[in-house]
Amino acid sequence: MKQKIGIMGGSFNPIHIGHLHLAESARIEFGLDLVIFVPTGDNPFKHKNDGIDREHRYRMVELAIASNPYFAATRIEIERYGNSYTIDTVRDLKSRLPEDDLFLITGADIVFELPKWREAEELMQSVAFISAYRPGYPKRKFDRQIKTLQKKYGARIYKLLSSEMDVASTDIRKRLSNNQSIRYLIPENVEAYIRENHLYHC
Repeated sequence: MKQKIGIMGGSFNPIHIGHLHLAESARIEFGLDLVIFVPTGDNPFKHKNDGIDREHRYRMVELAIASNPYFAATRIEIERYGNSYTIDTVRDLKSRLPEDDLFLITGADIVFELPKWREAEELMQSVAFISAYRPGYPKRKFDRQIKTLQKKYGARIYKLLSSEMDVASTDIRKRLSNNQSIRYLIPENVEAYIRENHLYHC
């Protein structure tokens, strides 16, 4: 039976409630059967994950999604060495799930970055996108960019009515390094894991 599968990629350094809220909102609004979380390996657009081992990031994702039967995690990118590109992950997942419809779940910022991604045209024609509005991006500009990508690439981009929460992993890392509270910003079991393993200098 054909299923609708969401793909939620990111460094998850660390995973936080904004990621979980976005994934669950997309699942409910678009009737997704499953959301697969894909912790990145080496992201060509970012620094090397601030020294946090990819295994720690994967384990934090596992802990964060453990209570949701509609969420799963894959090691597909953390086991890929060298720069990790979304198009490679999409090709891999499509080969594993040939009958299913795939949806990349993103924030508004990604809609503006997509043309710079590797094999952007193939990517936009291979999967659909579910994009949440993010504070700081003018809605008219967001809508114009979606229309541009639809016209130029035939992209299928659906707007998520639930806005993306304004929570950032960068801020959480800073709070941890300064010994400030992160309560309610990440799941309790993820915070416990961070402290047990002395991640982010805490």
